[in-house]
Amino acid sequence: MSILAAVDDADESRVVQRGYELARAFDEELVVLNVQPETEEHSTAEDIATNAIRLALDDPENVTAVGALGEPAPRILHESEERDTSYIVLGPRKQTPIGKALMGSVSQLVLLNSECTVVFVAEE
Repeated sequence: MSILAAVDDADESRVVQRGYELARAFDEELVVLNVQPETEEHSTAEDIATNAIRLALDDPENVTAVGALGEPAPRILHESEERDTSYIVLGPRKQTPIGKALMGSVSQLVLLNSECTVVFVAEE
């Protein structure tokens, strides 16, 4: 099993840090995932995940950077299912009620469709 920390960009150190805390507490691997649109390169997504780890953790052990292309919520859920994760860690963005109603929210879609526990990390 593993812990999946999904990041939008490399500046989401709070998500990576909380994921790492959970991974260490449960002696599991931390997988840091970044999802980019299909128009981007796969290496771009993996680089963002790698940089998020580098910026958040001084000496990470048992941490893997993963990049994916596509729609964020389905890709996060797919990765979680493939890796049989026990937790998904997200840093949801604040949205207006109208924005949520019109566009939906990646965090909301993941929460409603995940087979495992979803942890939200508040903005600092």
